[in-house]
Amino acid sequence: MSSSTPDFKALSRHDQIALGSGVLVFIASFLPWYGASGGGVSVSVTAWHGLAAFGLVLLLLSLLLTAAELFAGDSLPELPVRYPLVEAGLAALGALFVIIKSFDLPSGGAFGVDYGLRWGGYILIVLTIVQAGINVLRAVHSGDAGAASNPPAAPPI
Repeated sequence: MSSSTPDFKALSRHDQIALGSGVLVFIASFLPWYGASGGGVSVSVTAWHGLAAFGLVLLLLSLLLTAAELFAGDSLPELPVRYPLVEAGLAALGALFVIIKSFDLPSGGAFGVDYGLRWGGYILIVLTIVQAGINVLRAVHSGDAGAASNPPAAPPI
Protein backbone atom coordinates (compact mmCIF):
# COMPACT_ATOMS: atom_id res chain seq x y z
CA MET A 1 0.00 0.00 0.00
CA SER A 2 1.30 3.43 -0.86
CA SER A 3 -0.30 6.80 -1.28
CA SER A 4 0.79 10.31 -2.02
CA THR A 5 0.02 11.46 1.54
CA PRO A 6 1.09 9.21 4.42
CA ASP A 7 -1.88 8.48 6.68
CA PHE A 8 -1.29 6.25 9.69
CA LYS A 9 -5.02 5.81 10.34
CA ALA A 10 -5.60 4.47 6.83
CA LEU A 11 -3.18 1.59 7.39
CA SER A 12 -4.34 -1.89 8.37
CA ARG A 13 -4.17 -2.89 12.03
CA HIS A 14 -1.18 -5.18 11.33
CA ASP A 15 0.68 -2.32 9.64
CA GLN A 16 -0.07 0.05 12.53
CA ILE A 17 1.13 -2.50 15.10
CA ALA A 18 4.29 -3.20 13.07
CA LEU A 19 5.18 0.49 12.98
CA GLY A 20 4.18 1.12 16.60
CA SER A 21 6.03 -1.88 17.99
CA GLY A 22 9.14 -0.92 16.03
CA VAL A 23 9.10 2.56 17.52
CA LEU A 24 8.52 1.12 21.01
CA VAL A 25 11.46 -1.29 20.57
CA PHE A 26 13.69 1.64 19.68
CA ILE A 27 12.54 3.59 22.73
CA ALA A 28 12.82 0.56 25.05
CA SER A 29 16.37 -0.06 23.87
CA PHE A 30 17.42 2.98 25.92
CA LEU A 31 15.82 1.76 29.16
CA PRO A 32 17.92 0.09 31.89
CA TRP A 33 18.70 -3.26 30.28
CA TYR A 34 21.45 -4.74 32.44
CA GLY A 35 22.89 -3.53 35.69
CA ALA A 36 23.91 -3.95 39.27
CA SER A 37 22.66 -2.55 42.54
CA GLY A 38 23.78 -2.69 46.10
CA GLY A 39 24.45 -0.46 49.06
CA GLY A 40 21.93 2.10 47.86
CA VAL A 41 23.70 2.50 44.49
CA SER A 42 22.34 1.28 41.17
CA VAL A 43 24.16 1.24 37.83
CA SER A 44 22.75 0.09 34.49
CA VAL A 45 23.46 0.12 30.77
CA THR A 46 21.22 0.15 27.70
CA ALA A 47 20.90 -2.69 25.21
CA TRP A 48 23.20 -0.98 22.70
CA HIS A 49 26.09 -3.36 23.41
CA GLY A 50 27.50 -6.37 21.54
CA LEU A 51 25.15 -8.87 19.96
CA ALA A 52 22.08 -7.06 21.31
CA ALA A 53 23.13 -3.90 19.46
CA PHE A 54 23.38 -5.86 16.21
CA GLY A 55 19.89 -7.25 16.84
CA LEU A 56 18.58 -3.76 17.51
CA VAL A 57 20.07 -2.52 14.24
CA LEU A 58 18.26 -5.34 12.40
CA LEU A 59 14.99 -4.46 14.18
CA LEU A 60 15.47 -0.79 13.29
CA LEU A 61 16.13 -1.71 9.65
CA SER A 62 12.92 -3.75 9.67
CA LEU A 63 11.01 -0.73 11.02
CA LEU A 64 12.51 1.64 8.45
CA LEU A 65 11.86 -0.76 5.58
CA THR A 66 8.27 -1.26 6.77
CA ALA A 67 7.72 2.51 6.87
CA ALA A 68 9.28 2.91 3.42
CA GLU A 69 7.12 0.14 2.01
CA LEU A 70 3.91 1.53 3.50
CA PHE A 71 4.47 5.21 2.77
CA ALA A 72 6.69 5.21 -0.33
CA GLY A 73 6.24 1.74 -1.79
CA ASP A 74 6.04 2.95 -5.39
CA SER A 75 9.55 4.38 -5.24
CA LEU A 76 11.20 1.23 -3.82
CA PRO A 77 13.14 -1.05 -6.16
CA GLU A 78 11.78 -4.46 -7.18
CA LEU A 79 13.08 -7.37 -5.11
CA PRO A 80 12.92 -11.08 -5.92
CA VAL A 81 10.79 -11.46 -2.75
CA ARG A 82 8.10 -9.25 -1.28
CA TYR A 83 9.10 -6.56 1.20
CA PRO A 84 7.04 -7.98 4.11
CA LEU A 85 9.09 -11.19 3.94
CA VAL A 86 12.37 -9.23 4.15
CA GLU A 87 10.97 -7.17 7.04
CA ALA A 88 9.86 -10.32 8.88
CA GLY A 89 13.28 -11.91 8.41
CA LEU A 90 15.10 -8.84 9.71
CA ALA A 91 12.78 -8.52 12.71
CA ALA A 92 12.92 -12.22 13.60
CA LEU A 93 16.71 -12.35 13.37
CA GLY A 94 17.04 -9.12 15.35
CA ALA A 95 14.70 -10.37 18.06
CA LEU A 96 16.66 -13.62 18.25
CA PHE A 97 19.93 -11.76 18.79
CA VAL A 98 18.44 -9.50 21.47
CA ILE A 99 16.89 -12.45 23.31
CA ILE A 100 20.02 -14.59 23.12
CA LYS A 101 22.21 -11.78 24.45
CA SER A 102 19.71 -10.89 27.18
CA PHE A 103 19.72 -14.41 28.60
CA ASP A 104 23.45 -14.89 28.03
CA LEU A 105 24.30 -12.15 30.54
CA PRO A 106 25.50 -13.20 33.99
CA SER A 107 23.14 -12.67 36.88
CA GLY A 108 23.16 -13.28 40.58
CA GLY A 109 24.14 -11.64 43.77
CA ALA A 110 26.93 -11.68 46.30
CA PHE A 111 28.10 -9.48 49.15
CA GLY A 112 24.95 -7.35 48.98
CA VAL A 113 25.29 -6.67 45.24
CA ASP A 114 22.56 -7.85 42.86
CA TYR A 115 23.35 -7.93 39.13
CA GLY A 116 21.49 -9.08 36.04
CA LEU A 117 18.84 -8.17 33.51
CA ARG A 118 16.80 -5.14 34.55
CA TRP A 119 13.14 -4.24 34.03
CA GLY A 120 13.87 -2.51 30.72
CA GLY A 121 15.43 -5.73 29.44
CA TYR A 122 12.23 -7.69 30.03
CA ILE A 123 10.16 -4.99 28.34
CA LEU A 124 12.56 -5.02 25.39
CA ILE A 125 12.32 -8.81 25.06
CA VAL A 126 8.50 -8.68 24.95
CA LEU A 127 8.49 -5.84 22.41
CA THR A 128 11.02 -7.54 20.12
CA ILE A 129 8.83 -10.66 20.12
CA VAL A 130 5.80 -8.51 19.26
CA GLN A 131 7.65 -6.75 16.43
CA ALA A 132 8.94 -10.02 14.98
CA GLY A 133 5.57 -11.74 15.34
CA ILE A 134 3.56 -8.97 13.72
CA ASN A 135 6.00 -8.77 10.83
CA VAL A 136 5.64 -12.51 10.28
CA LEU A 137 1.85 -12.07 10.30
CA ARG A 138 2.17 -9.24 7.78
CA ALA A 139 4.27 -11.48 5.52
CA VAL A 140 1.71 -14.29 5.76
CA HIS A 141 -1.23 -11.95 5.12
CA SER A 142 0.51 -10.31 2.17
CA GLY A 143 0.05 -13.59 0.30
CA ASP A 144 3.79 -14.00 0.23
CA ALA A 145 4.94 -17.41 -0.86
CA GLY A 146 8.42 -16.05 -1.42
CA ALA A 147 7.82 -14.79 -4.94
CA ALA A 148 7.50 -11.18 -6.02
CA SER A 149 4.33 -9.85 -7.62
CA ASN A 150 6.12 -9.89 -11.00
CA PRO A 151 7.95 -13.21 -11.13
CA PRO A 152 10.69 -13.50 -13.72
CA ALA A 153 9.71 -14.93 -17.05
CA ALA A 154 10.61 -18.54 -17.73
CA PRO A 155 13.73 -18.93 -19.84
CA PRO A 156 13.13 -19.91 -23.46
CA ILE A 157 13.42 -23.60 -24.20
